[in-house]
Amino acid sequence: MEEITRDPFGIGKERMCYVHPDDPRLVIKIPKSGKSPKSRAEIRFYRGLKNQAAVTGKHIPRFHGNCETNRGEGIVVDLVRNYDGEIARPLGWYLAHGYPVEEFEDSLEELRQFFLQNLIVFDADLSIHDLLVQKTSAARFRLVAINCLGEAASGLFALRARRKIQRRWKGFIEAVYFSREVLLQREAMAQQTQSD
Repeated sequence: MEEITRDPFGIGKERMCYVHPDDPRLVIKIPKSGKSPKSRAEIRFYRGLKNQAAVTGKHIPRFHGNCETNRGEGIVVDLVRNYDGEIARPLGWYLAHGYPVEEFEDSLEELRQFFLQNLIVFDADLSIHDLLVQKTSAARFRLVAINCLGEAASGLFALRARRKIQRRWKGFIEAVYFSREVLLQREAMAQQTQSD
């Protein structure tokens, strides 16, 4: 059993995230109240990947199984850290702190292509808080999806899966541009233009 003594570094709707007490490269996600549909779905997703080693590691964390802790059962995945060792922050954090959404358009397109190539049908409620901005150097970054991974479709349903991904991606991008964070950015820019 893993003994967790530190506070969580991240708290979501259903789960709390703790740095693994024996390995700072891993995170343990523990449900707030016993069971978590997101954890069950995440385990199904990883088990459904045909070649987990080839798919995970860049845009989605690697899965390391379940574990028992003093705070309940959790699942263990890679902890997404920047090149300098800091824990990566969500895209929503960057948008809320004034980073223009346009700076992330290339990375968003790269993520879309990754989902399409690997037939990852992400959940319809994917949001800017489910994507981490991982700095791979002082000047480069990539997006890593840590929640709402949905399912990995089989080759038999590739066409249907791609259509579903495209449809959900369209809805996700619309939600990004109409998110509170981006709308506040636009409002601040408009006020700045008026004052100039």
